[in-house]
Amino acid sequence: MIEKAATGDPGLNLVPIEPFAIDKLSIQKGADSPISINLQLTNNYVHGLGSTRIKSVRGFGKDMTKKHEVRMFAPSISLAGPYSIKGKVLILPITGKGESNFTYANLETKLSFRGQPEERDGEIYMEPINLNADAIPEHVYFNFTNLFNGDKALGDNMNAFLNENWEPIYEEVRDELKRGLTKKLQSIVRKVFAKIPYNKLFLEN
Repeated sequence: MIEKAATGDPGLNLVPIEPFAIDKLSIQKGADSPISINLQLTNNYVHGLGSTRIKSVRGFGKDMTKKHEVRMFAPSISLAGPYSIKGKVLILPITGKGESNFTYANLETKLSFRGQPEERDGEIYMEPINLNADAIPEHVYFNFTNLFNGDKALGDNMNAFLNENWEPIYEEVRDELKRGLTKKLQSIVRKVFAKIPYNKLFLEN
């Protein structure tokens, strides 16, 4: 499935994920957070998933209800597209509307879920449940265009500040990013396993 993910495969119900479309993603943090922002991403795309490589696979045995886990690595994954933001990052106010880019360098990802049997037309299919995706980047790079109504000096300084403090910033927003991306990923995984009966996923000796 991973090998065919970039271009897609109708036979597997697998839509192309290079690039991977994210229609809308919202990050809203309140005043109790050091990252007190309202960030809206619309019509964004994830680039680089085609370079993902499998590091290890666990589960996927005859008992589908047990935990399944896939560990992956990608040298560079970016989330890019239109944004709007308003609020405060650490100690600095931020506002803008333009194009943003979040680039994850050397990204380690662990995808896990359990299977639930679903019978259709005399066949047993696997319904993935409790899907979870943990992403651990070596570094995250941020870039926002047109910050502060296009004031280049302020915008450059803010982008530099964001990148100097990328670790605490990413820790504050990672759960919102994770929820948004996991929801879309779960939809893709479900469609794939809904196409082929679970017992037919195994190669006969």
